[in-house]
Amino acid sequence: MTTRPFAVVTGASSGIGYELAKQFAEHGHDLLIASEDAGIVEAQQAFEALGITVQSVRGDLSTPEGVNELYD
Repeated sequence: MTTRPFAVVTGASSGIGYELAKQFAEHGHDLLIASEDAGIVEAQQAFEALGITVQSVRGDLSTPEGVNELYD
């Protein structure tokens, strides 16, 4: 069994975070992506279309609850 590299990207629903996640995905990394807005769902779908495994978390990482959700 081979494993792919793995990356965690926050703010992945738009802007720099999205572009970083896209670069990781295009280079074969599985992803854990996070963002506080609903755009994270579309980002997950776009990255999965590149043939990688993507988990997404919608939460505000400036709060303890959001950090705990990402950690879990």
